[in-house]
Amino acid sequence: MLIKKTTVVLDTNALLLFGTEHVDVFSEIGGAVLEPHEIVIPEPVLKELEKLGQKNSRDAWAAKLAYSLVHEKLKMQREPLIAKLLFPQKEIPLKTVPSSKQHADDAILAIAEDDPAHAVVVTLDRGLQGRLLAKKVRVIGLKQRRLAFV
Repeated sequence: MLIKKTTVVLDTNALLLFGTEHVDVFSEIGGAVLEPHEIVIPEPVLKELEKLGQKNSRDAWAAKLAYSLVHEKLKMQREPLIAKLLFPQKEIPLKTVPSSKQHADDAILAIAEDDPAHAVVVTLDRGLQGRLLAKKVRVIGLKQRRLAFV
């Protein structure tokens, strides 16, 4: 029997946690989501990170860090031998997905609504959390510097 993986969708503010709160988001997801899963980042989220990284704001450094970590993780997946040598533990698949939606929240909602029973969204945005919970999508937020279900 084929088990469907849960899709864990990351919002921009979740990725910023690497730099702003020193939270290893990828490891935290592995501890919170116990069923088989993959991590998905919509293209509009990456574009938001890129734009934030170019601004002169307090989040610019965190955005640059998150953007480079995502791209490094994607590169490691394309080079599995190097990844296995550097990170012998089981790696959670990460992928970026294109979206016809321009706004990151709309792209996240579209992915989550596609299969709400097998979707989890990691976001700190209270408005987006409410919209997702209303559609019966599981949401992970930040509680005491740890990722946990809302």
